[in-house]
Amino acid sequence: MGDTMTSTTGAGLGLAALIALASVVGAQTNMVHKTTLQDLAFPPPQFHTVTVRTVVDRGGELAPHTHPGIEMGYVLDGHAVLKVTGRPPRSLAAGDSFSVPPRAVHSVENVGPGALTTLSTFVVERDQPLASAAR
Repeated sequence: MGDTMTSTTGAGLGLAALIALASVVGAQTNMVHKTTLQDLAFPPPQFHTVTVRTVVDRGGELAPHTHPGIEMGYVLDGHAVLKVTGRPPRSLAAGDSFSVPPRAVHSVENVGPGALTTLSTFVVERDQPLASAAR
C-alpha cells in the first residue's frame, strides 16, 4: 500500500477537505460517503490537488455545490445524472469520465439500482474549502 499522505499537515488538509465536501450534501450526508485518498500541494504555491473516492447510496444525491477549481472525474460503478449550470443534464455510467469547471454550480443524482462510485481529482485554490453549497 502506497504512502498517500506524507505529513501531519497533509492528513489535516485531507480531513478538512472531507469535512468541507460532506457539508455540501445537505440532509443526505448519510447517503454520501467520501474518502480523501490523496491531498498534495501541487501546483505550488497557490493550488493543491485532491483525489476523492465518493460513494452515493441508491437514491442519494450530492446537492448543488461548487469547487474553487476544476474537478476531473471517472465513474467506477453505477449510474448518475450530472447537472452543471449552463449545460444540459448528462447521464453517466461506469466507464464514463466528466469534468466540472471551477466555481460551476453542479449536482449529481444516483439514478441506478445500486450504489454510485466515482473517483475525482480536484485542482483547487489553497486556503479555500474544497466545496461550498450553492447559493
